[in-house]
Amino acid sequence: SSGINAEYGESESSEESSSGDSSGSESSDGELSVGQRRRVGQLDHCEEDKENIESYFHSRRGTKTSNKTLHDLELEEMDHVKVKKLLGKKKTGYEREQAALFAEHVQLFAQWHVYLSQGYNLVCYGVGSKRKLLINFAKKMLKHDYHMVVNGYFPDLTVRDILNNITSNMLSCSASFRSTHDQLNYIRNSKYTEIYLLINNIDGANLRNEKSQLLLAELADIEHVHMIATIDHINAPLLWDANKSKLFNWLWFDCTTFESYTDETSIETSLMVKQTGAIALSSMTHVLRSLTPNARGIFKLLATFQQESGPDFQGITFQDFYMKCREKFLVNSDATLRTQLTEFKDHMLIKTRNVDGSEALYIPVEPKILQQFLESEF
Repeated sequence: SSGINAEYGESESSEESSSGDSSGSESSDGELSVGQRRRVGQLDHCEEDKENIESYFHSRRGTKTSNKTLHDLELEEMDHVKVKKLLGKKKTGYEREQAALFAEHVQLFAQWHVYLSQGYNLVCYGVGSKRKLLINFAKKMLKHDYHMVVNGYFPDLTVRDILNNITSNMLSCSASFRSTHDQLNYIRNSKYTEIYLLINNIDGANLRNEKSQLLLAELADIEHVHMIATIDHINAPLLWDANKSKLFNWLWFDCTTFESYTDETSIETSLMVKQTGAIALSSMTHVLRSLTPNARGIFKLLATFQQESGPDFQGITFQDFYMKCREKFLVNSDATLRTQLTEFKDHMLIKTRNVDGSEALYIPVEPKILQQFLESEF
């Protein structure tokens, strides 16, 4: 009986061994084991999926995209007044909530006025246009004070325009100033006039540069100048380093209104709105800041020469401009200058026209805009 038991145990052992190896080997009759059949089935599914994917992309290989654009619709272009009127008819459905928010901000006007009198300046942030809020503050709290509302989103606005308005209109000064710093000193010495400056979008496209923000900070630091400003760009606080922040001496207020940015976006490019040359200033500024310092120097040289030549400027020939660039050590060959001018043409910064049989270079913007550009950028 012990032999039978031993034979029985031996038989079980061999069966277990056979089943354990079934996943990795064939049976003695050449048939696939269970594990192998499972793997083969998986491979078949993968091949089938691959064929389906390839057939999907193959069926769409000849698809062509349309070459039609919005310009093909020949939409009627309207002026800003008409667009604003049409947008004003559009209701948000949340007028009651917006009015409640606005009323909450109005309740803080007296507190704001106290902060301003104590030497602080205010910056308002939050979602929605805050222009209406600033105008309302001026009407309610500054009726008997010198105040000025500045729309910083205008593409042709410069700090010099703000200073000129203060010195000529508020301080009744008809004198001309050699520099903006002379104007700041004049305002600083006019201690008997309290000036309230309300800047909507101090982070406007033409005020974001280092020079403009530093001048505004120095203006805000004057004891009798009080400033309330609004910001809408998410990175606006990055405009002010430690020195500028100290000069501005900001107090921050969340002034979310959820009001439409109708006025602020009225100067943006749109297929529905007729545009003016003022848009060119913002575009020119953005493009130039992406160029190399040497390229900026070349463009500045052309802009300065065009500005100094007056309104009758027709252009400057390539050879004459090349000699001027050589004198300023901006280029070392005419090929280098041609390459740079090609880049300017691609960005639509300059154009050429035929003058007395020669090709002349010029910047296609109005003299006033070009002057504002030179003052803000160089």
